[in-house]
Amino acid sequence: MQPAELKQLRQRLGLDRLQFARLIGYTGTDRNDEMRIRKYETSVQPPLHIARFAWLIEDFRDQHGCLPPFPLWEGYEFSHDPDPQRRKEVQNAG
Repeated sequence: MQPAELKQLRQRLGLDRLQFARLIGYTGTDRNDEMRIRKYETSVQPPLHIARFAWLIEDFRDQHGCLPPFPLWEGYEFSHDPDPQRRKEVQNAG
């Protein structure tokens, strides 16, 4: 996957860079995570595992009409979930 392809995929999902970073599992600072996705979209080929995961997410969305409902595993709670409803679930579960 080339940088422009990752950007197009993210845009088809309707996510901004930070939301996309959160969806694929980045949990750093907003600034760092947004910059990492920007780098993958503009200058550096995304790592293969990121490209494959992004493709799987889009395929899931195309088949089911929504983003994957990742489980709320204990120990992985954080307030940066890209889905506002899931973010509420995480906050209420804690």
